[in-house]
Amino acid sequence: MTEPLAYRDFYYPLNVFMHILTHEEGRVDALHYGLFERDDDRIADAQERSTQLLLARFPTPPARVLEVGIGLGTMLARITKLGYDAVGITPDEQQIAVARGRHPQANIVCTKFEDFADERRFDLVFFQESSQYIESNALFAKAAELTNAVVVLDEFSLQPVSHPGALHSLEGFLDAAGQHGFRKTEELDLSQTAAPTVGYFMQRIARYKEPLIRDLGLTAEQVDELVASGNSYQDLYRRGVYGYRLLRFAR
Repeated sequence: MTEPLAYRDFYYPLNVFMHILTHEEGRVDALHYGLFERDDDRIADAQERSTQLLLARFPTPPARVLEVGIGLGTMLARITKLGYDAVGITPDEQQIAVARGRHPQANIVCTKFEDFADERRFDLVFFQESSQYIESNALFAKAAELTNAVVVLDEFSLQPVSHPGALHSLEGFLDAAGQHGFRKTEELDLSQTAAPTVGYFMQRIARYKEPLIRDLGLTAEQVDELVASGNSYQDLYRRGVYGYRLLRFAR
């Protein structure tokens, strides 16, 4: 598998986002939201702003750190180079293949967070847009086995949402933390600066419709459905139904 074609093997719709980033930016280093301060911000700069926000909440190296959900391995390789005793986990073998190809020195384990076990505790466990894939009580139950400090950067439902695939309820997430002995020590509302990430892709998906069909084997209907879904997603952010938060917890 050559690096320029790596996005073809990722699951839908992540392969769409990687396709667009590859053609727009020349390379994909991060798969998470950016934090935009200006309309003309480059997405890579907005994503770096998000990463810096996380790093500012890390303990001093050589603290032991667990990254849940490694993406393409960029953050894991970075904190390893900074001197952290860092481990990254994901059940996604395709992401691991790309991450190991780019960062062979990174310590990556193929597993779900709920199944992960380690004899030594971590000084920090962090989730950068991976907490939404783990049931909240299961997340904090496992976190309690591994650490006394958790940082989460992710999007949540701020109001009741009934449709399938809705984001985790922020209220329910905070309740689960408390049930497992974690107290919230920080909450930052980043919704306004994160939401333009959705707009970035919505502006480009229709423009790349033909290349997406040709390169990824999508149908025209799939692309149209993705545009419609994205427009609905933007509306949920505009109405305050969805939001983006940085959360810190301690036990």
